This record gives sequence, C-alpha cells and structure tokens, in this order.
Amino acid sequence: RLTRHSKYRAAKAQYRQVHALILTWSFHDLRTEDYTAPPAADYVSLEEETARLRDTLESYGYRVHEFLIPMYRSVEALKSELKQFCRYAADDTLLLIYYHGHGALDDANELVFSSHEHPDNPEWSKTAAAELYAALLSSSVSPSHGRREKHQDLMKKYERYRPVATVKWDAIRSTILSTACDVLLVLDCCAAGGANLRHINWQPPPGTELYTKHLFAACGFESSTSDDMTAALCEVLNECVPPPAETSSGNSRSTSPGPVGGAAAAAAAAVPAGAGSGGGALTTKRLHQLMEDKLQKRAVGSQPIFKQLLPQDPEQYITLPNLRARGLKTGERRGRRGFVLA
Repeated sequence: RLTRHSKYRAAKAQYRQVHALILTWSFHDLRTEDYTAPPAADYVSLEEETARLRDTLESYGYRVHEFLIPMYRSVEALKSELKQFCRYAADDTLLLIYYHGHGALDDANELVFSSHEHPDNPEWSKTAAAELYAALLSSSVSPSHGRREKHQDLMKKYERYRPVATVKWDAIRSTILSTACDVLLVLDCCAAGGANLRHINWQPPPGTELYTKHLFAACGFESSTSDDMTAALCEVLNECVPPPAETSSGNSRSTSPGPVGGAAAAAAAAVPAGAGSGGGALTTKRLHQLMEDKLQKRAVGSQPIFKQLLPQDPEQYITLPNLRARGLKTGERRGRRGFVLA
C-alpha cells in the first residue's frame, strides 16, 4: 500500500475531465492585420491560432477557457486567473495551460512573457516621433473634436510604441506547479525552455509532490521560435484521435498506471496513437515525438522541447484522452471522494 511519502502513485483511471486555459495578451503585435507603415506584421494571427486550438481541444471533449492578460497590473490579473483555473484540480482531472505570444530572457536569464515588441525600424521611429510630437503641440494650442479624432488615428497607427507589459515566469511558477493535479504546460514563445527548474531549488508543497507536471516548450531557453508549433500540435491531435480503451465491463475507461519508469516508459510512449490503434493511449511524450517528426520534415528553424518538470524522478506520463469518444459529460467531474460534481 502506498504511503504519503511514496514517489509512486497508485494506478488510476484515465482522466475523466480535461480543462484547458489559453493565454495571450489583450494587446499584441502578432496578428495579420497590416500596419499603415512598415514594418508590417508578418506573424501568424494569435486570434486564428486560438480559434484553431480551441476547436481541436473541444473536439476531444475538453473544456476550453480563454484569458486575455491585461496591459495594466498584468501579474496580479494573471495570478488571480490561474488560481481560479486551478480550482478545477482533482485526481481524475488534467489541467492544460497554454500560452502563445512573446517570450525572452531578462538580464538574469529568467524567462519573461511580454505583450509586444517595439519596432526596430529607425526610419519609421523618426516618422512616428515627428507626427506624434506635432499632434501633441497642435492639441495644446487649439484642441478640437476633429483634431481629437486625428490624434486617435495616430495613436492607433503607432500603438506598437505603447509601453510593453511583462510577466515573469517565476511570478506564476508556484501557482502552476503547486496545483494538486496533473498539469501539461505548453509555451509557444521564444526562450520557452527557460521555464524549467534547472538552476533553482524549488520544491512543491507537501501533498502535491506526487502529481505530474510536463512542459512543452516551442524552443530552448536561448532560442527563438517560428510560428509552427501550435499548427503542428493541432495537426497531430486531429490525425491521432485515440479511441477509448474498453474494459471487461464494457465501460470506456483506461486503467493506465500513473508512473512509468525505464523501459516501461519507452514502451508506453511508443504505443501507436492513431485511430484504429486498438486503444493505444496518446501520451505527452508520444505527442512530442510526432510533432518533432512533422516539424523536421518541414525543416523549420526551431524544434519543440519536452520535459518533465515534476517529479524529478521517476519518469511518469500524462495521457490525452478522447473524452468525446468515451461519452463522458464534459460538465461533470469527480471530487476526491468520488462524488460527481456538477
């Protein structure tokens, strides 16, 4: 029988519910809308990415939540949202937290999420400074309704020069990693690999150390990323919908053990995940392998990284269940005593 201090978790049923939280900024420069002067944004629209990801996750029967990080009091607002989201934690629930946007390392080599970047085109900067200064002078001399409209147009035209909002990874790390359930963290941004625990002695609170925390990072901690990870993730999930595993009673339940170590982990991760695979579970490790293969064939500049953040030992896996195929109601979950909660 397992004790509280055991590194291993008892075999449990596959997740009965998955909640996904998609995070981006209320203002950002990663969209297809053309700006009125160069440099025009040539990025994939985050709004389109969010819509595609939402559709894919909902096709699995997952409950999808979205949150736009505000430009003011960003840290406080995001921490509050994460705490609210983590209230869905339960032994039979998986939480998926997904961020797409800008990321970088600060002077202390710590990962920082940011709303946008200031344009680095010097000619455009000179034009912006001249037009905004002229507008400021004219409004102070003879303000009028027509000039206010013109000034609003200028503010929209040069909105990329507004102050950059930031959130440091270490400001939200404890909230995410202390959650009393399994968590898959997906970071589609530059320097995403900086979310690991490589150089700090951080330990989860007692009672939460048995839960698995996996990281999907679009690139390493000193690398930049292209706009391909989310598309590859959605393609793999759409191609590899895992069918429900049948038990002897006919119920669509999987009884995969929580931790898998050594050769057993490799065998579990290598289970084919496509439709018609005879009930093979799509694990996060297998998902990463399939995404990596797809991106390598496209010869993109960056490759996603998979890492188990917690526990550090032994290796454990997270499965991505197809709740729609299992016929579960996405609005119900089981509490720790087994009661169904609305």
